[in-house]
Amino acid sequence: MPRHVLEVDHLHALGAMGSTWFAHSGNLFEYGLNLLVRQLGVDRAMVASLNGRELETLWCAGAAPMLPGGVPTAINPDVCYCPQVLRRPETTLVIADAALDPQWRAHSAWQSLGIRAYIGAPLRGSGRPMGVLSVQCDAARAWQPSEVALVNVMACLLGNAMEVECLKMEISKLQAHLELTAAVVEDQALESPSTGLPSMHYLDVWCRSNLVLARRRREIIALATWRQPPAPGRNELLKQLAGSLRGVDVLVDLGRDRFLLVLPRTSKAGAEMVLERVREALGPRPMGATLWNPLLNPDRNAPTLQPAVRRAQAAEPVPVEPGSAGADHGEVAWSIVEPDRASFLEGAGEW
Repeated sequence: MPRHVLEVDHLHALGAMGSTWFAHSGNLFEYGLNLLVRQLGVDRAMVASLNGRELETLWCAGAAPMLPGGVPTAINPDVCYCPQVLRRPETTLVIADAALDPQWRAHSAWQSLGIRAYIGAPLRGSGRPMGVLSVQCDAARAWQPSEVALVNVMACLLGNAMEVECLKMEISKLQAHLELTAAVVEDQALESPSTGLPSMHYLDVWCRSNLVLARRRREIIALATWRQPPAPGRNELLKQLAGSLRGVDVLVDLGRDRFLLVLPRTSKAGAEMVLERVREALGPRPMGATLWNPLLNPDRNAPTLQPAVRRAQAAEPVPVEPGSAGADHGEVAWSIVEPDRASFLEGAGEW
């Protein structure tokens, strides 16, 4: 196809993107990456964000690279060509064939991941590098100037969007801290008066600051709920349990003798180990558990943990009388959300 036709197609694609309304930035990044995969015919496109000194994958589209034996694998941007892009952020890194290029043929991106052709452009915010936009091919590729230009234009658009999202996140965190301070000043019951544990109001404020970051990092949160009727020493036992948890974990008094344990960045297997210790401390009792997953509905768009809390409560085994036949007071029943078609389409590009 003549080069001028390719350039017109790229301009038309960018024009269609500019006239599209996006509900949130995630939609913009997914659309942009899928546009690159479609327009350039590459294997994948990826956005990696610079978090301190480390790179983390935020969005991706296309096919995952394959290990020997046909096993798909995720890309760690730190072992890809992305760090080299950030070392020279004033230029765009273009690799036509890493297998034949003496500078790149020993690089881990080619040797371990099989990425043979690559374009990497820095994402800038206020003049400083914030991450890398890259397109990748598992075969050699003679890149055309119009293709490099398309990647650079997209990097400019997505870099501006990333800067806006970072500013929004900082404002959200600041607002959450201000609300916590205001709650303390106004004595809005951040602690349950009966147990001294964090209350539902505290959990709501906690969600406003922590769920934004969890969604950005696509981190799973494990939750478990149970009933703990009043008994001698119950409150002291609960406070001891709260003190033995990790600093990021939260034990919440939901009221009416119900309690919620929130375990950020914790898988099902990790949560089961924690819940085993909880039952050893509190005594075996029926519990309901679930995973909050920012990639799946209904957690994807919920502003709080309430959908997940309701799932955990619904999963709690029906209480039985002590001593009843077949009673298992140490049972933990899980309710895990399965991906549906809507979640898959909204999260297109996730490996």
